[in-house]
Amino acid sequence: MLALSTATKKTLIALDYNGKQIFKELDADCRQSEKLLFAIDEMLKNEKITLKEVGNFALIIGPGSFTGLRIGAALIKGFCAGDPSHKVVSLPTLDLIAHQVIEQYSPENNFTCVMNAQSGKFYVASYTKKGKRQNNEHIETAGDILKNKGAKYCLLEEGFLPNAVTITCQSLLSLALEREKKGDLITAKELVLKYIRKSSAEEKIL
Repeated sequence: MLALSTATKKTLIALDYNGKQIFKELDADCRQSEKLLFAIDEMLKNEKITLKEVGNFALIIGPGSFTGLRIGAALIKGFCAGDPSHKVVSLPTLDLIAHQVIEQYSPENNFTCVMNAQSGKFYVASYTKKGKRQNNEHIETAGDILKNKGAKYCLLEEGFLPNAVTITCQSLLSLALEREKKGDLITAKELVLKYIRKSSAEEKIL
């Protein structure tokens, strides 16, 4: 399993092969695609394995950075091209945040995950204390979020709420393997990104 997240400020790469787990984080910048390919190639060479031997892939599909999500999807589709044996675990960003919340906080009640969508808007989804999503990701204002009752969690890098988490490579791989075990697999052609809202450029045109 090779799991990848390019949705946030830090790119996360996690590899599980023959029971050995390897993790790498990259700071997102204008050379993200170049650094990402190099990092994956280096990880595989160090373990003396090829992409064909990796098995399935996992990808965070959003919401998040528009450019980052496209880079991640293009890479995974490229990796799977011509080899139908590879399948993909498609993971929403807020599901990963919720998974991290459970690992860090062990919540006793249902909770809400919040992620900055820019321009005073936020992506929001609610979860049971065991991490099952209760509604689709949607957009709310800061005021709406603060009015809602119950525990709320955001990314530490965004600092919008007092309760915050930092998603990790370990958590990414843990969730990916959990979903793979349940059979939540699709083909690369079926991979669809979750933008939820239009990009700033598209909104300006409208």
